[in-house]
Amino acid sequence: AQRWRNVTWVTGEAGCGKSTTARVYLQEHKEVFYILCSEDMKKGDFVREIARTVGIRTEGYNIREVWGLILDDIIQMDAPLLVFDEADKLTEPVFHYFISLYNKLEEKCGVVFLSTDYIAKRISNGLRYQKPGYKEFYSRIGRKFYELEPTDVNDVFAICSANGVTDKRDIDNVIKEASTCDFDLRRVRKSIHKVKRMTGE
Repeated sequence: AQRWRNVTWVTGEAGCGKSTTARVYLQEHKEVFYILCSEDMKKGDFVREIARTVGIRTEGYNIREVWGLILDDIIQMDAPLLVFDEADKLTEPVFHYFISLYNKLEEKCGVVFLSTDYIAKRISNGLRYQKPGYKEFYSRIGRKFYELEPTDVNDVFAICSANGVTDKRDIDNVIKEASTCDFDLRRVRKSIHKVKRMTGE
């Protein structure tokens, strides 16, 4: 998405590592901007959060002017990427507003949305009830959601190894705990911290 300035929507279960992966990508690449969405965001909050993340001061500007400043900045970048985490939490007005704003970003900026698979149902309902902008937006994301594979034993093993947990018994304990909650990576992180505390690392 960053290189070709495409729009992509990635879905995965809660706790499968979407946010962590996005933050790692942000640290390793230039011109990547991570925005955490929430259900209490209004249009102004949404635009100002993008501006803040891009590094634009917003005091004294209205929303339309702030959006213009964002566009001016983004257009000058080589390969900008906006990552919207928990994008399925955006309210209907903000979601619809983004659809209209994106028309000005198209081919100027890559966009990645991260969310649970609930968004597929929401988009489907928007299409079924012919809500404004949904058909256009679905086309923008290529009429496809990229589903992450559920995490499993191999993922937990790799994460243990990457975090310095190499004792077979410790790894087995982490895997056992993780298996009780569908290998949720938040549980894996807690289990690894527990092992490290117990071993004095």
